[in-house]
Amino acid sequence: MDLEFSAVTSDLNQTCFDLHVQGQFSPWSKRIFDDCITPPYFANCLLIDEQVMGYYIAMPVLDEVTLMDIVVDRKFQGKGYGKRLLEHFIKACSSKNAVQLWLEVRESNKAAIYLYEQQGFVLIEQRKNYYPTASGKEDALIMGLYIG
Repeated sequence: MDLEFSAVTSDLNQTCFDLHVQGQFSPWSKRIFDDCITPPYFANCLLIDEQVMGYYIAMPVLDEVTLMDIVVDRKFQGKGYGKRLLEHFIKACSSKNAVQLWLEVRESNKAAIYLYEQQGFVLIEQRKNYYPTASGKEDALIMGLYIG
């Protein structure tokens, strides 16, 4: 099994966008997604035997980086790929001299919250009624990690 990380390039863009749509209740438009894989954003995907398992998109501002999106293909969830993506994200941020990392997560996404907590992220704030759902709105949890 050949595992590697790659920048999300134009030839991987559509596959990653398809995963984004699969992983979000209210996905971004293709235009917004395309914008989010160009500087100043940075985006990387996890490939196994040249197949995209997942990706993340991040936005640096000064010495802080926000994890904008992280998705693992549903067919491959529960195999540790989310952890590998998150670890790669943290290392990439460290190499960019980031001090603080930020993310938002749906309150109902217990698996993601557990993963973030295992990597040292802590709850900073709760945004009421932030994410749309089939039955209304759901709270967002804002989490942070100091790496500086």
